[in-house]
Amino acid sequence: MNKLKILKITLEIKAINASKIKCLLSDKHESVSLIYCADKGNIVFDEENHFTEIIRKIQFQFEKVMRSAIKGKLTVNQRVSCVFIENFNFLNDIDYRNYIRVDRRNEKLDITTSKTGTKNIHKIYADGSHTCETRQSAYAGFIETPDGKQQIYKQTFNEGSSNMMELLGVMEGLQQLKSVNKIQVNTDSRFVIRGLVQWVHFWKHNNWQTAYGQEVKFAKYWKQINALCDGKIIEFRWIKGHSGNEKQDFCHQLAKESARNTQ
Repeated sequence: MNKLKILKITLEIKAINASKIKCLLSDKHESVSLIYCADKGNIVFDEENHFTEIIRKIQFQFEKVMRSAIKGKLTVNQRVSCVFIENFNFLNDIDYRNYIRVDRRNEKLDITTSKTGTKNIHKIYADGSHTCETRQSAYAGFIETPDGKQQIYKQTFNEGSSNMMELLGVMEGLQQLKSVNKIQVNTDSRFVIRGLVQWVHFWKHNNWQTAYGQEVKFAKYWKQINALCDGKIIEFRWIKGHSGNEKQDFCHQLAKESARNTQ
């Protein structure tokens, strides 16, 4: 397992010329100027020094931050506080075909994938539903113990969103399994999986702010669910929505019916 090496870097926008963005990156000790070419997705350094080598190691993360920051409409002289993690393994599309395992024991982080799930493990199945016309929402799910016993849960809301319900549905399951240290989470939400596998590790070191200085959406709930995952092995399985998985379809239907019945 890997001990997290956190890098906190300040990014200052010096100039914007079409798709080319000139930046100054600095930490407490060093700085380097570079140009990020948004159309090509690469960076060109003005000079070579020790700090340049550090940025090269996190170049993939830096480019992700820049793409996110551009969505926030960058301006000249804007300063952005960034958090990077050395050797962090980001998910790609093919990973969602497998079980994604996150080991967060002993203050370390190990992210791996496997074609087979862990045997004799507590499982969570959860889904969320939101109706735009009525703004009614609900989540539903169930806990399944290693011996096959199931416990259903659900909750309805007079507001919310699909992503919020997906997040709260998984959080409720984790809360019910608070004393269990190995859990498999089954969900059709890549939003939830990406958040818990990747982004919470950056957000919590950046004061729960995005790459362009805004508060993370649903930060209150991300903080709570992140704490529920801490010190455990959480295994994620993405199930494509409406793909015929009986257990996931049950959660979907129960959440949908619960949202309709919200008073």
